[in-house]
Amino acid sequence: MYVPRSLDESRAVAVAGESYGFSWISVADSPTVYQDSYLHQLEIARAAPTVKVGPMVSHVVVRHPIIVGNLLATMNEFTDGRAIGTVATGNSAARGLGLKPAKLADLKQAVLAIQSYWRGEGGTFQESEIPVTGIERPGCPILIAADGPKAAALAGEVGDGLLYGGTLDPEIRRKRLAAAKIEGDRQAWIAPTVSLCETHDEVRDDLGAMVVAMANRAMREDLSERGVPAEIQEDVLEMRRVYDYGFHADNSRPKNTSLVSERLTNFLIDTLCIWGDEARFKATIDSLADEGWTGIMFILGQAEQESVVHALGKRLQDLGFLSPVAAA
Repeated sequence: MYVPRSLDESRAVAVAGESYGFSWISVADSPTVYQDSYLHQLEIARAAPTVKVGPMVSHVVVRHPIIVGNLLATMNEFTDGRAIGTVATGNSAARGLGLKPAKLADLKQAVLAIQSYWRGEGGTFQESEIPVTGIERPGCPILIAADGPKAAALAGEVGDGLLYGGTLDPEIRRKRLAAAKIEGDRQAWIAPTVSLCETHDEVRDDLGAMVVAMANRAMREDLSERGVPAEIQEDVLEMRRVYDYGFHADNSRPKNTSLVSERLTNFLIDTLCIWGDEARFKATIDSLADEGWTGIMFILGQAEQESVVHALGKRLQDLGFLSPVAAA
């Protein structure tokens, strides 16, 4: 997942990602701080004609489901079927504007409305009615983005699978995978932040703002159920109180990192990030493969992202997880 700050960087990330063999490049969808996700997705699809593209993550608070559905169907047609949709209740796009995230019942209704809209059958979302058009649109897979147990269970009911962005605690991630009922063509992607640094201090400097942003989203509701130790829960609550959405998830502007205690930062790095040397990387990825995850969506957010793609791609090739793709 790439944070869209400039088209030049998007093109460079796309070309590099495709050359190393990454199969899906998603673009952060947080309009309060980033450039438009869907325009950057289109540019990435043009620069890298073999990869899948999609948002991470769209929502149905600021955007009505018909807007999300129309964007995804249009992107899927423009890219000859390479789009993947992801939707969630909305974190930064809602809370960053002082709005509440959608309820899970609203998210379920939204996904069903999008699918019905694609069939030309209309639909209902809250107080609005999507008219019957008879126009069939080229829909794409829709993954439900989930951190907690209820959203993971919703992914097992609607859509085409799960995009899990919560703690890497093995017991909890296995629970989320089971709740999503992955079978047949259904997909289950896990989305940790990523750093190739080898100490907590180095990872904090490299990626701190994105790790804090993920925690601000993922560590809510029942903190004990989400694997947060009792002695750190007060730190989490304080982080959420002082978090500034004007500096969301972007280590080129790491203000939020300075608002978090050292012990909480170290805990977040260990539970939300794939990091460290080659042996640590391989052990983590092997364990995820053994559990049955479809794939890993590595979340960037570094101040300079192209170099990270090159370093990450080379490491994954060296470990045998990626194969290079010939230049188009």
